[in-house]
Amino acid sequence: MVFNQNKQNEQNNNNQNTPNEQKEHGKQKNEPIKQEKETCCGKKEEYEMKISELTSTLQRLQAEFENYQKRNHKQNAEFKEYANASLMEQLLPVLDALEQGVKHNKEFGLVNEQLISTLKKNGLEKIVVEEGKEFNHDKMECLMQEECEKICEGKVAKVLLSGYLLNGKVLRLAKVSISSGKKQKAVEEKKIEEKQGEKK
Repeated sequence: MVFNQNKQNEQNNNNQNTPNEQKEHGKQKNEPIKQEKETCCGKKEEYEMKISELTSTLQRLQAEFENYQKRNHKQNAEFKEYANASLMEQLLPVLDALEQGVKHNKEFGLVNEQLISTLKKNGLEKIVVEEGKEFNHDKMECLMQEECEKICEGKVAKVLLSGYLLNGKVLRLAKVSISSGKKQKAVEEKKIEEKQGEKK
């Protein structure tokens, strides 16, 4: 009986200690789970940051590549447009000779027209200059001044050499002479004097 009672007391003691021990044991079990959760959260944030960095890098590279493609396309287009510039410049003296030839012999006219038509298809265009019009610094070059009765001072008196554009850009400036207006002034002064003489 004594043996049984001692055994029962031990069991009671064990039962009394168990809740505290269970709590401590539960805490020990929960600690690794919390650590695992914290580690997972930290890694998730780290991965999200890396994904964000990689995404922004990819977007930047994509934008740079698109800009490169645009630049390359523009350069190729410009190269195609002006690849013939050197050849066109070499043909200009031929055009000048034909233009002078037409003035003396009309048979050159057909050849001149055919050549100009072919060159037009490749972007060449003659600069239109009219006598008596304003001098345009962007498309003309003044080689000399001359006295003109009918043309005012500073206006185009004569076209000495035709100018040309290639795809809208100046290939060669038109060479012109500018009116000094001296003869015109003299004519105007004469007219004034004549009118005054008539009045007297």
